[in-house]
Amino acid sequence: MAHPVVYRGDMAALIKEWDAKYRKAWEENGWGGIRSLKIANGQCARLPQELTSVGHTSRWQPGERVVDVARTLKPGTVIANFLFEYDKMWYPNSHGWHAALFVKGEDYSTATGKPNKIIMFDQWTGKAPTLRPVHNWPPHTEKTKEPANIANDFFVVMVP
Repeated sequence: MAHPVVYRGDMAALIKEWDAKYRKAWEENGWGGIRSLKIANGQCARLPQELTSVGHTSRWQPGERVVDVARTLKPGTVIANFLFEYDKMWYPNSHGWHAALFVKGEDYSTATGKPNKIIMFDQWTGKAPTLRPVHNWPPHTEKTKEPANIANDFFVVMVP
């Protein structure tokens, strides 16, 4: 049966560790130092793959939408965007699609109870591992964004 994958360490300590690395890299080498910070090869999917047992992206399946379960979702849960194509949802592993570790939801709507943004710990080529907020957008604005920048487009990653 498929199940979510969660970082087993102390998420707050992990964030603190990478924040210290970020500050040190900046002090020593500016942007060049920050750009050199990465987990594995620096690709977004490598961060959860290195820090959890989530495994290869071909195993990944979409679970619940993150904004629907953010209040109860454990920090460190692997999340990602999935593409619906050919009657199946899959992780495309290409530009504009993303994978990360969930940290928390923020700015909860009193009307829906859902967060207007989620905070994730992520990286991508040229961007060091750090916290990043991802917002929900009005429909007319959402159309101009890539899935990696839309909170509503993130799902809990499930693996067999």
